[in-house]
Amino acid sequence: MLLYRCLFTLALPLVVLALLLRVVRRVESFVDFQERLGLWPELSNEPIIWCHAASNGELSAARPMIEKLKETNALLITCNSVSGKRLVQSWALKNTQCRLAPLDLAWLYHRIVQKNNFRMFTLFEADFWPNRLIALKNASVPVSLIGGRISEKSAKGWARFGGLASRVFGSFDLICAQDGASEKRLQNLGGQSFGPRIALKSFYQAPRPHTPNTERARTWLAASTHQGEDEILLTAHMQILERAPHVKMILAPRHPKRGDEIAKIAQTLGFETKQRSKGASFDQANALFIADTLGEMDKWYAASSICFVAGSLVAKGGHTPFEPLAHDCAILHGPHLENFAEPYAALATHEGARMGLNAEDVANNVLALLENDVATRQLHNARNALGAAQTLDQVLDALQHTLKS
Repeated sequence: MLLYRCLFTLALPLVVLALLLRVVRRVESFVDFQERLGLWPELSNEPIIWCHAASNGELSAARPMIEKLKETNALLITCNSVSGKRLVQSWALKNTQCRLAPLDLAWLYHRIVQKNNFRMFTLFEADFWPNRLIALKNASVPVSLIGGRISEKSAKGWARFGGLASRVFGSFDLICAQDGASEKRLQNLGGQSFGPRIALKSFYQAPRPHTPNTERARTWLAASTHQGEDEILLTAHMQILERAPHVKMILAPRHPKRGDEIAKIAQTLGFETKQRSKGASFDQANALFIADTLGEMDKWYAASSICFVAGSLVAKGGHTPFEPLAHDCAILHGPHLENFAEPYAALATHEGARMGLNAEDVANNVLALLENDVATRQLHNARNALGAAQTLDQVLDALQHTLKS
């Protein structure tokens, strides 16, 4: 812990300089910069529950739980990105404030915790910053982890620092893990008090039902792609077009700044490209549309009937199957599924998803799902596979018990 604090303090001038440069470039405002330094406007004097989720995906997944909590509590919601803060602000929740999470400095969190009346700190899924968690624990603020997940790779990294890991993961008064594998890893790292498991993204709600239409029926989405996947998926689309020239592809990179890089790959393969970041709309695209912006994934799910869940052709552990399912997208994926191993295992058992190892596999699977009723049957199987998710009420009861104990 001492080593961590020393290294973080030594890096602080560079971190602050990087944040100031974001202000100069107008990527963030000066208010955002102040929030990252913990210079928040005064919170309410009344008891408040502090909720934290790292980014847009975690915030969207946590929203049903947040909605329940705000019914009887004042809330503070923090996140790590400006787009996440804007997302929460767009919800216009009553009795709720939103801030960017501060840098992980012990003295800063000590001041924040001492200055405010926190009833509980609730972390959604993962974002394990030591000084934050230990400051809350030292102040006797109940700390909970809901939908907790940790990959095998991350767990091995934490295990190298056993003393720090035991303090961090032992700080939780309640852990409701995403699945059995994450629960076991969290327990091995020092977690002690476990409640009902919950996969938060299973409660993700699509913003609106989708009306069937011809354009959607012939469009497939590659969602949250990572470097090393784009060329494989673009090659698959070329093979699809050889047999079904009317099919369109939306490619949404995990990191939108990679949009220009992906456009160059696509052009090398012979595609005419349209990019969302350049102001293009999906309607303007022919065979390929690069959706390289933040905060618009709902729009791309809504425009597609088939979704390849990326992060699974390369060793990134895969992304959630719950969001595409909530948007009525038939699911495809690659072999790397460690982040959501149990849901994907259930999908495999019920024939609710298809796996592809290479471009040819992906192309064949997309073409198969374009056949009459094939995608509909797979969607039905997927809902059966993932329909037995843990209820919010049981987790809320566990949270209430933690508050009273």
